Amino acid sequence: MTAPASVVERVRAAAAVRRRTWGRFWPETTIAAMFTERVAAHAEHRAVVDAHRQLTYAALDDLAARAAGALHARGIGPGDAVCSQLPNVVESTVLLLATARLGAIHVPIVPIYGPREVRFIVEQTAAPLLVTVESFRGIDHAALAQQLERDCASLRHVLVTDGVMLDSPLFEGMPVATAACTADDPAVVLYTSGTTGVAKGVVHSANTLLAECAAVQAFHRLTNDEVFVMPSPVAHMSGLLYGILVPAYVGGCAVLMPTWDPSEFLRLVQEHHGTFCGGATPFLQAIADHPRLADYDISSLRLFPCGGADVPPDLIRRAIDRLGIRSGRGYGSTEFPSITSSAGLDEPIDRRAETDGRPIGPNRILLRDLDGQPVAPGTEGEIWAQGPELFLGYWDGTLDADAFDGDGWFRTGDLGVVDADGYLTITGRLKDLIIRGGEKLSSREIEELVLGHPRVAAVAVIGMPDPELGERPCAFIVQAPGATPPTVEELDSYLTERGLSRRKHPERVEAVEVLPMTASGKVEKHVLKDLLWRRMHESRG
Repeated sequence: MTAPASVVERVRAAAAVRRRTWGRFWPETTIAAMFTERVAAHAEHRAVVDAHRQLTYAALDDLAARAAGALHARGIGPGDAVCSQLPNVVESTVLLLATARLGAIHVPIVPIYGPREVRFIVEQTAAPLLVTVESFRGIDHAALAQQLERDCASLRHVLVTDGVMLDSPLFEGMPVATAACTADDPAVVLYTSGTTGVAKGVVHSANTLLAECAAVQAFHRLTNDEVFVMPSPVAHMSGLLYGILVPAYVGGCAVLMPTWDPSEFLRLVQEHHGTFCGGATPFLQAIADHPRLADYDISSLRLFPCGGADVPPDLIRRAIDRLGIRSGRGYGSTEFPSITSSAGLDEPIDRRAETDGRPIGPNRILLRDLDGQPVAPGTEGEIWAQGPELFLGYWDGTLDADAFDGDGWFRTGDLGVVDADGYLTITGRLKDLIIRGGEKLSSREIEELVLGHPRVAAVAVIGMPDPELGERPCAFIVQAPGATPPTVEELDSYLTERGLSRRKHPERVEAVEVLPMTASGKVEKHVLKDLLWRRMHESRG
C-alpha cells in the first residue's frame, strides 16, 4: 500500500513552487545517488560504527542492497512508508539507504515511543512494513510489533533484528535495481509533537535534506576526515543528520551510541578520534562538567554546536574552556533543521554564548508582531523563516495552512529578538510545548490522558524548570469531588497502562482548587508557572 497520492502530489507541488526561489541551492539528486557516489570515492573508509560492529562504505553499501532486496521481496516499492523503531545501530543507517534505493519513504520512530504513538504513526502513514529490534531499555519491541501487526490493517510485515548480528531477515534479500524517483519525492517523514496533542508527520525530500547537509558542511567546513559521535536518536532530526546523512554526505564516519552515557561518550571520542557532536543541552553539559574529564584524551573533538532546549550562556563558555572545542548556540526544528547558528569559526564568544546566531547560508528569518507586521530590530516578535532545507509540508495536509503564509514563510511559533547585527536570540514560544532534554512534548496530549483519571476533575500541564533537562512535565490538578489528587507514582502507573511514553509522564503534581482562566476560557499557564516557581522556592526554604 503506497502513501496516499495526495501526499506525494502535495509534496511535489510544494517543491515546484519552492524551486522558484530555492532551487539553485538544491542538489537535485536522491539520497541513493549521493551515497553511490560516496561509495565510489571512499569504498574502504569507515562509514559507521555501533556498539558491536564497524562497516566500511563498501560493506554498508552491500548491506543496504541486501536490505533493499528483502524489502522488495515483501512488496515494498516507490511511495511505500517503511516504519522502523530502532535504537542507534547499524540497521538504522542500512534501512534509510535501503528505502532510498526503492523510492520508499523512511519513517523512523524513536525507540522510547509507546504503543499509542507507534500505532498512530503506522496507521496514519498506512505503512505495510515495520522494522524493529527485539528489545531495548526494558521494552519488548518485538511483542509490540506483533500486536501492531494484528491491529493495523495496512501492516503486512514485521522484521525483527537483535541489533547485534548481521543475519536478521533484514539482510536476507538479493540486490535489486535502484528505483526511478526524483529528488522532490517524499524521502523521510519524522514525527514531532504538535500543540494539538497529535504528533505531526514532517515530510522532507532528498533536496531539502541534502541542502541541509550542504549548508552544514560549508558552515562548519567539514571534510571526509570527520568522525561524528552521535548520542541523539537517529529517529530525531539531529540524530538523523549528524548520525547518518551528514557523515555520508561528507564521506566521514558515524559512531552511534544506543544509549547516552557521558563516560562512554568520552571513551568513544578517545577511541575513535571523534571530531564532531551536535545535540541538546544535557549532552554538552554532562561532558563539560564530567568529574573525570581529565582521564580521557578528547583532543580530537573540535565541534559541538548545541541547541534543542534552553542553552545557558555559561555552559557555552564552560564547554569552550574545559573541552577546548568550538561551540555555540543554534536554532532549528524538525521542520527546518538549521535556521541559525552562532558556532561559526569567526564568531566571538559572547555571540556564541548569549545569542542563537545568524541565519546559515541563504536562510532568512522575519520577526512579526501578533498582527503579522514586521517588528523593528531589538523588538520581540514571532519568528518566521524561509530556506532551502525547509520541509515541504505535513503528512496531514490540513496542518499546512497554519504553518505557511502565502509567500512561503514558515511560522515557527517561537518568539525572539534580532539585534542590529542580525543575531537572533530566542525569548520564548507561542506553542504549548514542553522541551525535555531537547524533546518536544505536547502538553495537551498529556492533559487529555491525565483527565481520564477518575480522581481528576481538571488538569493543566506545564514545563517545570530543570537544570539538567531544561524542563520536566508538571501537572496542576483539580481533584474530583470527594477525592484526593493522584500522586506522581499513581499517575505513572495510570499513564503506563495507557501506553504513554515515560518521558511524557508528569514528574511533579501540584493540587489547586481551580485553574486560572482567561475570559475566553483558556488556562493562563503563565500564572501557573509563577505559582510553581513560588512553591518550588518555598520548598527549598
